[in-house]
Amino acid sequence: MTAALTDKAIAQLRNAGLTRPRAPYPGQVWTPRTEAEQHLLSEGYRLDRLRLVLLEEVGRLRGQMPRRPRGEVIADAARTIDRLKDCPLSQAQLGIVAAAAAGESPEGTARRLCLSYDTVKSHRQRAVARLEARNILHAVALCVAAGWITDLQITQGVSP
Repeated sequence: MTAALTDKAIAQLRNAGLTRPRAPYPGQVWTPRTEAEQHLLSEGYRLDRLRLVLLEEVGRLRGQMPRRPRGEVIADAARTIDRLKDCPLSQAQLGIVAAAAAGESPEGTARRLCLSYDTVKSHRQRAVARLEARNILHAVALCVAAGWITDLQITQGVSP
């Protein structure tokens, strides 16, 4: 007998995610130095994306929508992984851009994620710079157009 997923457990899964190691100095971005670190980071991203696909499937099942064939769900997961592979943003930056796409203010995002306002602001600025966008709205448009942020993430607050 399997235990049912409670709303609290699903909320914890939504808020969980891959976190990169801290850089040795403030203001620096951690980057993998060896092939092993690069491999572990890419596997971490892959597993985190699968977590999001599973959460999406749980949400769909809870909404009592008709069940899709297993092969179709797996194919969608593979397409999602391929789509997110080329994203130059970190998970934190992508999450903050998704929050901006949902219309959340930087202050609201900081409160919801228990981060400082300056951290959210710097993540937004780095995302805009990495995407070579003009502003956060342009960054949101680029992420949505590339498929890195989905409608589900915008409307239901599911993390990238």
